[in-house]
Amino acid sequence: MRLGRQCQPKLNHLFLCSSLCLATTTVVAQSNQPKVSLQLKNVSIPTFLSQLNKQVKLRFVYNVTELSQLPKISVNAKSQLLEEVLAEAFKGVNVQYRLANGVLTVRSRNTSGNNPTNSEQAHAIGISGTVSDDQGQPLEMATVRQLGTARGTYTNAKGEFVFSIPEPGELIVSYVGMEPQRFKINKPTNLQVQLKPTAGAKEVVVTGIVSRQKESFTGAAATFTGDELKVVGNNNVLQSLKSLDPSFVLVENNAFGSNPNVLPNIEVRGTTSISNDGLKDLYGNDPNQPLFILDGFETTLRVVADLDINRVLSITILKDAASTAMYGAKAANGVVVIETKKPVPGKLRLSYNGDFRVEMPDLSVYNMMNSSEKLEFERLAGAFSGYSGDMRYNKLRTNIAEGVDSYWLSEPVQVGFTNGHSIFVEGGDEVFRYGINLNYKKTTGAMKGSGRDTWGAAINMGYRKGKLNLSNQLNIYGYTANESNYGSFSDWVGMNPYYRKTGFDGSITKYVDTVNVGSENPNFEPQYVANPLYNASLPFINRSKNFGFRNNLQANVQLTKEFRIDAGLQLERENTENVNFKSALHTDYRNTDITKKGSYSRTDYNKFYYQGFAMLTYAKVWDKNSLTGNLRSTIEENTTRTIGMSATGFPYNSNGNPAFAFNYTEGGKPSSSVNKYRRASFIGLLNYMYDRRYTVDITYRLDGSSSFGVQNKVLPFWSIGAGYNIHNEDFIRDNYPWITILKLRGSYGTTANQGFGNFSSEDIYTYITGVNLSGQGVELTTIGNPQLTWQTTKQTNLGLDLAILNNQYTATVDAYIKNTDPLIVPITMPSSTGIYQYPINVGLQKSRGVEVRLKASPIYNLKDRIIWNVGIMGAIYKARYDGFFNTLYSLNKEQADNQSLQRYYDGNSPTAIWAVKSAGIDPGTGKEIYINKDGQYTYNYDVGEAVVVGDSRPFAEGTISTGVVIKNFSMNAIIRYRFGGDVYNQALLDRVENISRIALTQNQDKRALYERWKKPGDVSAYKAIKIIRTDEDKSYQTSRFVQRDNNLVGESFNLGYELRKQNTEFIAKLGMQSLRFNLYLNDIFRLSTVKMERGITYPFANTVAFSINALF
Repeated sequence: MRLGRQCQPKLNHLFLCSSLCLATTTVVAQSNQPKVSLQLKNVSIPTFLSQLNKQVKLRFVYNVTELSQLPKISVNAKSQLLEEVLAEAFKGVNVQYRLANGVLTVRSRNTSGNNPTNSEQAHAIGISGTVSDDQGQPLEMATVRQLGTARGTYTNAKGEFVFSIPEPGELIVSYVGMEPQRFKINKPTNLQVQLKPTAGAKEVVVTGIVSRQKESFTGAAATFTGDELKVVGNNNVLQSLKSLDPSFVLVENNAFGSNPNVLPNIEVRGTTSISNDGLKDLYGNDPNQPLFILDGFETTLRVVADLDINRVLSITILKDAASTAMYGAKAANGVVVIETKKPVPGKLRLSYNGDFRVEMPDLSVYNMMNSSEKLEFERLAGAFSGYSGDMRYNKLRTNIAEGVDSYWLSEPVQVGFTNGHSIFVEGGDEVFRYGINLNYKKTTGAMKGSGRDTWGAAINMGYRKGKLNLSNQLNIYGYTANESNYGSFSDWVGMNPYYRKTGFDGSITKYVDTVNVGSENPNFEPQYVANPLYNASLPFINRSKNFGFRNNLQANVQLTKEFRIDAGLQLERENTENVNFKSALHTDYRNTDITKKGSYSRTDYNKFYYQGFAMLTYAKVWDKNSLTGNLRSTIEENTTRTIGMSATGFPYNSNGNPAFAFNYTEGGKPSSSVNKYRRASFIGLLNYMYDRRYTVDITYRLDGSSSFGVQNKVLPFWSIGAGYNIHNEDFIRDNYPWITILKLRGSYGTTANQGFGNFSSEDIYTYITGVNLSGQGVELTTIGNPQLTWQTTKQTNLGLDLAILNNQYTATVDAYIKNTDPLIVPITMPSSTGIYQYPINVGLQKSRGVEVRLKASPIYNLKDRIIWNVGIMGAIYKARYDGFFNTLYSLNKEQADNQSLQRYYDGNSPTAIWAVKSAGIDPGTGKEIYINKDGQYTYNYDVGEAVVVGDSRPFAEGTISTGVVIKNFSMNAIIRYRFGGDVYNQALLDRVENISRIALTQNQDKRALYERWKKPGDVSAYKAIKIIRTDEDKSYQTSRFVQRDNNLVGESFNLGYELRKQNTEFIAKLGMQSLRFNLYLNDIFRLSTVKMERGITYPFANTVAFSINALF
């Protein structure tokens, strides 16, 4: 067999994987073939193919020995289409050929795969079967051959083959762009072979609007399959995605830890906006959140977080202007495109996925005192010098002597368990296809009483006949989310260990202590220390319920060979109910009027959304040229309605029925709002490629939105990208055949951010309750800015893609610049206006970054199925503000007054940490020494002397990964690294130093006892032990509490084992195609240079998970 000019294989039948297809998938016609000029007389067919290979950039697959035995041919072609040349050359010759996916396969019609002797025929082992891809689609012209021999055959249009070998041996099944599979044959066998794409076979970039060949795509994008997501974990797609691409970052939420009901903060290539609640309406999105596209339509972060990971076919992250400009005003933060699995034709197939997780709360980060240590700390601080001090000290000492050393942290937590189940049934034929999915997941959180139940059903139908292609997907979904009745985890962390959890009779007491914290006067009101176990036992509701449906209808018609029209309509309705209730018996109401004890609130949120589009596509290939153009128009409307009410005052035994409430909240009344947002857009896309080497992308989009000022309702966005496929140059093919891909690409363009409240440009009024002599009136509650313009981001990207040795070693490098100008900033208004904030355009943000992904396969033995992969990825990102001047003086002053660590000044990072610089603790006095901006040392703290003392953005962040496949076993490990960033350790301020008399009623960090200054001459990082009585005694936000945070996290460890019908007898007896098991360890360890509390309101958790997948 001969395989073009890149290699000369030793085996007679071997496929050479093509790197990318020549023509777009929308155009398959005779006119798409390259033109050939060739004059040959009386030559062998292999000679003809060799000469042809010099003129067309295709991959050739044929058997030299087999074709050499056929009659010689002559060819006289002058600028003729390839199809015509082939037809002329093989006219009257017993040859069968096929051109598909850039591969020309030629064979003799008489080929039986082997020519056995009579003896061999008598003892031949018969083999039959079908070959399909990972979605069940039959593969025509797949190669089936006996390893080490010339015997082989090909599959027909249905993917079927019949074959025989004279003696037991090993069979290899291969197809272009697919991972080959081997089978040991010692008896007659019927094989059902399913081939998976190779690592380099992701040749199409799905943008959600159009699909582009990767070879002709100039943007920065990363695509991951559903299988790759499940290698990382089985929780949700977001947790898996952060381990696969360095640009996709889930910002760690130190307050809410592993709470299953809290949505993560997500960044793609950093931020582009100042995140402020003043820019959001009640249900406004985070302005730094990427846009999510699900099956071609926009969706929300909540839908993506609850999406069944087993339904995902692929996820593509679009990062630069060339790939995101088509989404215009919503694309400045990147776009995440999710494609779910579509039904494939064929006999009925059923798959089941079971996902199970165990979450163990991580309490190791809490360094709290035991009962003896806490009592000694209070004694050193002088807590027992006041009225009845000795009496209290002796009482607590007696408790300790009796063995009281309560560990409160274990009370509100539990080992959480998640079980999820997903069933997918599919089938149909080439005309009609159907798929039905049912999924349910019940999550029990790491805190008692918290959890989340999600469920969904999807019906997917497709109809394809002639030039018409219809598809409809109906999704019904919902969830119920409950927060813990044990309240905030920090309340339990702060409980003193010398308190008894229950009374001597085992009952739960309402209070565990009363402490005089204010004065030595015995008549001073004492501080009552509530027992959190008592409050947790009371009736409680903090619940959200959701129900919704979404229907996506899409159609396309192939009008001619070059023209196609697509149209789609999405309808979505969603209802969400939020209910909160706190019992009148709660200790928060100890001094509250009886008619105001207890609280209830309810908010009902209703959403209706529609989006419709129509698109015309033109695609043509001629000679060495490929051109694709798209014109698309989109309209959408989102209407939300919110109704809410709050009530106070409930009977003591009430369980939360609002009918028993005594009053509305003081000054309160039912609330209602309607928020309507509309958008229309027009898009033009152009993609041109010459000779598979040079490619250009041009995008233009015109957006109109109701979110901005009347003078700026419409704005254009555009991008241009260029690429150079160096690997398709002849000198690379001839001299460096080991280079599989070498591509340079660059892009520049504009996008915008529209993740703000929809009323930023509109004045909002509300009716005044009641009437006066002039009648009923209205009052202004929000001032809009009619001159408010779009927040536009200009992006530049340069990228390199490299793959060598048939994708055994790959590298992707991207460098980018993002300039957002102008920013939208809410400024504080004078109190006399009655308006809190007003949005204006001011300043700009300049961002720079580099991303690197490297992957290698030092061991790649497909024959024995032994593979070892290693990889490293990382990102560096920096940003700074400019152009503010002194416009944000009032906002910066407000930040300082609120003890915020963030400021808005030119030349500084958005993530800079602002505090007063500290020289440390004076060894002589135990007081802190501050450093003013002019370098002067002082004991007097002045918040106006705050400067930049650190930056929470790490210098570099990414993952290191490795994976091993040995036969049916697979092992993978991913470790996250993060270094060069700083963190403000709030625990040092709150639980080590800044301890008042009231704070003494709570437990503190051990460092407050062992590492604070005690006597003159002590060199200590922390101030003297004393109770805060004056401002001079207080500790403030200084650089002492800023620490360098370098860490390593065991993000994912996976062990898998797969059984297939072809090589496991009992799987076949059970009627299964395959059965796979996976074991996961997620976030199992964390090594950090900072010792701090993590999970203030809700603890973090270490996870062990298990999944099972069965395909019938």
